[in-house]
Parts: sequence; structure tokens; C-alpha cells
Amino acid sequence: MNRALLIALASMLAAAACTTVKPLPASTAAPAPAAQPAPTAQAAPAPTPEQVFQQKAQGLDANESVYFAFDRYNIQADQTGAIRNHANLAIAYPNDHITIQGNCDERGSAEYNLALGQHRADAVKNALVAEGVSASRIDTVSFGKSKPRALCHAERCWKENRRADFVDAWQ
Repeated sequence: MNRALLIALASMLAAAACTTVKPLPASTAAPAPAAQPAPTAQAAPAPTPEQVFQQKAQGLDANESVYFAFDRYNIQADQTGAIRNHANLAIAYPNDHITIQGNCDERGSAEYNLALGQHRADAVKNALVAEGVSASRIDTVSFGKSKPRALCHAERCWKENRRADFVDAWQ
């Protein structure tokens, strides 16, 4: 019986191989596939608050400091731009907390420089408050002469160290 089945199967395959396939008339041919629309650009998702912050902060140097004259803590006219920039960013992000660090150059005693650094940080805080930032959002701390940015013993380095920094202000 196996042999009869194999013979039948072989003859069917031979018959199928000899037949020719005729194309269907044009009226009965399968329709051409529909043209696919050109891919369109997906609308960008709305930016996250972090992305908005980064866009606003791009124009602001995150390490932008306020610099002071020797033995002074009053804010000079040429330093108001840095304060205004930070105030604008603080106003745009009313839930963020601001920390201002007061620093001094190496001259003077540790105690004197801690007090002077605190006065510098407080002066910047008062300037931010005058720009519209809530005082309750601002902390100040003095590092005196313990965190110099420049290490030489000359005016060019001392000038760099007499500053108030905005640290972790926008995180």
C-alpha cells in the first residue's frame, strides 16, 4: 500500500510541474498595494521641567560668582548682573532652594574671614530678596578663607577668592 501511495503522489507532482500558470486578466488582477504615506515627523514630547530648567540655565554660568573688593562686602555695580541672572532663574523655579557661600582671600585671621564671608553671603542674599526672591528660600554660609579657588599669593588670585558662590542652588 505504501508503494501505491508513493506512485500516486509522484504522478500528482509530475502533473503539477507540467502545468503552466496563466496570468489573470488585468481586470481580475490583485490591486496594486496602496501607496504608503511618507513617514511624518513625530511631534516632540513636551519638555520635562528638568529640560526647561536646562534651557533657561544655558545662558547662566552655574559657577557665576559675585566678586568683592578687598576687605569689603558691599556689592559693586559691575556684579549686579550675576545677581540678576540668578534671581531670574530662582523666580522661574519657585520651589528650588538657594545656598550662597561667602569666601575670602587668605589674608586676615580665620575668625575675621569667617565673619567677612558671612557678610558677603548675606549681602548677596539681600540683593536676591530685593530682586523678588523669597528670603525663606535662601541659606547663607561662610567658608572664610578655607575654600580658595586660586592658590597663588598675589592679587590676581586673591581677587578670585573674594567671592560669594551659588552652590547647589538649582538642584
